[in-house]
Order: sequence, then C-alpha cells, then structure tokens
Amino acid sequence: MIVITGRPGVGKSTVFNSIIKSLKEHGYSIYGFYCPEVREKGARIGFRIIDIHTGESGWLALSIEKSVALGYSLLSKRIGRYVVLEDDVIRIGVNALRRFYSSNNKSILGIDEIGPMELAVDKLRTEIIKSLSLAEKALLVVHRNLNDRDIAEVLNKKNPKTYVVTEDNRNKIHMELTQKLLT
Repeated sequence: MIVITGRPGVGKSTVFNSIIKSLKEHGYSIYGFYCPEVREKGARIGFRIIDIHTGESGWLALSIEKSVALGYSLLSKRIGRYVVLEDDVIRIGVNALRRFYSSNNKSILGIDEIGPMELAVDKLRTEIIKSLSLAEKALLVVHRNLNDRDIAEVLNKKNPKTYVVTEDNRNKIHMELTQKLLT
C-alpha cells in the first residue's frame, strides 16, 4: 500500500494519474475514484468525483456561488467555501468502492484523495474504511492534515509506505512508485 501526500498544488494528483495510467498499461484493473479540481476563467469552482474504472462522474463539491447558480441546495455539508454534493458522492464514490470488493485479485484500489470533502459524506467514509481494510495493493492520495482516527487506524494496520511529493521529486517519483506496485 502506497500513500502519497504533500502540500496543495505540488502535483500529487499528477503523480497519481501517471501511476494509474502505467498500471493499466501493465494489465491491472484499478478501482476507486479521483477528484480533480474544475476551473472556470481561471477560478476554481469545485471538484468532480470520477470512477477510475468506468469513467462515470459527478460533483464532489461546488463553490457556494456555483452551487446557487446551478440550483443546488446550500443545506448540504460545507467544507470551507464549498458545498459537498452528497448524492453525487454516493452515486459515484460509494459505487466505485463497492465495485472494488467484487473485483479479482489483480485489482488495485486507487483513491485521490482521502481528505475533508470526501470524508464529509458518512457513507463514503464508511466505504473508504472498508476498502482500505480489504485492499492488498492500493495507491492513495491522503490530505496532509488528515485527522480521522478510524482511517489512521486502518492505515497503520496496513503499514503503508508514505511518500511526500515535492517540487524536486514530482517529475520522477511516479516511476519508482509504479515499480513498487508492480512487484
């Protein structure tokens, strides 16, 4: 199990996506989700949640302004200036992790990221914990200030190798981590 962490904007998701692409090229099935940011006119308006295996997507969270503009309820959980869209998170994220359970032995769990927005949805948090406990191989991007006792407990039992992405290593670390997951 490999955990990637680092400061915001350093390239964790780029490293994650490079590794996922390489693993797929080697014939591995990857199950899980990733959550890329979405920008309009240079400003971040939210985050998508995308099923790695199927490509199905929805909104993880939208800025308050964009939520109002698109007609979403502001009664949902908020993380900073974002509204978490629980229905999409459950439809995409929970189902992606449940597909992981029924996958074969050559499957790898991939999550980008385990952070406050993803953990704000109780059903997704529960499925993340279950997936982590079942996974033999996993590639995880973990928020650098993760403060969830249950997630930490499961990770500690799995004894993951943790790598901090920096400006100095972000262009080459994906090769090393891909090799570790292939062995």
